[in-house]
Amino acid sequence: MEIMRSLALILLLAGCGSKSKRTAADADSDSDTDSDSDSDSDSDTGTDDGNPFFEPDQVLEIEIDMAPADWDALRAQTRSLEDTLFGRDCLDEPFGSPFTWFPAAVTVDGETVENVAVRKKGFLGSLSDTKPSLKISLDEYQEQDLSGEDDFVLNNSQQDPSFVKQCIVYAVFAAAGVPAPRCNFAHVTVNGEDMGAYVHVERVDRDFLRRYFADDGGNLYEGTLSDFRDGWMGTFEKKTNEADPDTSDLDAVAAALDVADAELQASLETAMDVDAFLTFWATEVLVAHWDGYAGNTNNYFAYHDPTSDLFHFFPWGADGTLAAGPPDAGSDSVMAQGVLAWRLYRGASTQGLYVDRMREVIDRVWDEGALTDAVDRMEDLVDPMVSPEQRPVFVGSVQGVRDFIESRADAILGELDAPPPWDAPLRESFCFVPVGTARGTFSTTFGTMDGDPFAAGTGTLEVEIEGEVWNVGAVGAQAGYNPDEPGRISVNLFTPLDGGASGIGIVGLGFAEGAFAPAGPRPFDFGAASGVVAIYVPDPEAFEIVGLFFEGSVTLDEASLVDGEAVSGTFDAPVVEWPF
Repeated sequence: MEIMRSLALILLLAGCGSKSKRTAADADSDSDTDSDSDSDSDSDTGTDDGNPFFEPDQVLEIEIDMAPADWDALRAQTRSLEDTLFGRDCLDEPFGSPFTWFPAAVTVDGETVENVAVRKKGFLGSLSDTKPSLKISLDEYQEQDLSGEDDFVLNNSQQDPSFVKQCIVYAVFAAAGVPAPRCNFAHVTVNGEDMGAYVHVERVDRDFLRRYFADDGGNLYEGTLSDFRDGWMGTFEKKTNEADPDTSDLDAVAAALDVADAELQASLETAMDVDAFLTFWATEVLVAHWDGYAGNTNNYFAYHDPTSDLFHFFPWGADGTLAAGPPDAGSDSVMAQGVLAWRLYRGASTQGLYVDRMREVIDRVWDEGALTDAVDRMEDLVDPMVSPEQRPVFVGSVQGVRDFIESRADAILGELDAPPPWDAPLRESFCFVPVGTARGTFSTTFGTMDGDPFAAGTGTLEVEIEGEVWNVGAVGAQAGYNPDEPGRISVNLFTPLDGGASGIGIVGLGFAEGAFAPAGPRPFDFGAASGVVAIYVPDPEAFEIVGLFFEGSVTLDEASLVDGEAVSGTFDAPVVEWPF
């Protein structure tokens, strides 16, 4: 049924799974990263300048030993809506980290270091209490390192079942001449428990800056829902020179935008390297980094280089790439949500700069053969760490990356002869404001996503939004894999409102595959379990996203992944408004 597919797209847009274009749900955004020479045009992998831990063909063997109670406490730490996007003032300051360090012994490729610090990492979409992303700091408690490395950043790739996207994308950025983290893979065990594959990504800090700039003493900022305009500057987080409160360099970029289109390029060139930004922007679009700066004002770093007195931009959080974006992601050839891209693309005298740079970047770095060879090589590295249960999703996701690579250049170049307009206004705040409650029950069977939900199952619904109580009728329920998100489970409830006169009310619950098991009450969050409230009007066909829920709890009494077997449970959650 078409309504089933449409609901799946809503759930994707609303963040009930991988990152949402509109919520930056980890974006593996990792605003807690502590992020404390340009490559040639080879698109295979970035150079590693001799660092033994970033050899492209090496899989690091990392063993973590820590007190079991500490590991349980680490896994349980998380973010709540109040910590992040809750309230009308949510963008007034950087998003703090709720995660704390725990002592451990860590062995890397057979070499053990004692008195090491380990903590969870991640923003929203990558959070997991079963396989958390991890930060390892060898020198948190005392001065020590391994072959010059004092920390390891390990991403769980929860939002990229292929595991290959981050390393491919950072290599493409590096090949284009954009400073980008190095990347390979790690096999991790904790207290003897096999945690499987992780993506090992270079920390963006002063060591990183020294590889690209003569002076590493400038201000490095992480952008998490951050932009150079009123209401969006507060979330920039300083990663160097933290004790100095001066952020006038950011203000200078915002001030440079306060000119007419005809003067824009010259004005911006006083505060940022516009030429380098064009390459960064074009590469973000080329790899479909829709949760980056141009697509979502998220997942990027900006460095004020003291030598040139100009800002440069670097990518981050690249697991939501190399695939089609959310339904409203726009055209293939442009993303311009960030004000810098928005102004440059909409200006008659500057749009051509972007179009020309996109053509140039494609010509220089988008070698389909080299990129698919790199995907094949990475697949071979990761495959031995993939469980039999994960393998179908892994194989399908890797093939999806290959398919994207093979079609991407043609899709973009086909639009550039007549560049599409970007008419969307600059958006309003991301902040979520409470609007009501949703609670209910569901009883259905797995594998019913394509059928009639009223024949597939039953349930109950109580929904109140802004003081109005839904007048519900019979409730239908369905469950199964989300067709638009590999490895993601959906449980959807439908009911006619006011006898159908007001449309069909929908409550959709989304679960990470690892979180879909009998248990409860499980808290809703941005990763393991979350939900959306919507109304579907069939004629003329339209969806209204009424709200989301990332708090409250869900209990799964039955939760089989076998077609035809029972799925049942209850949920109760506050609803926050969809702010777009």
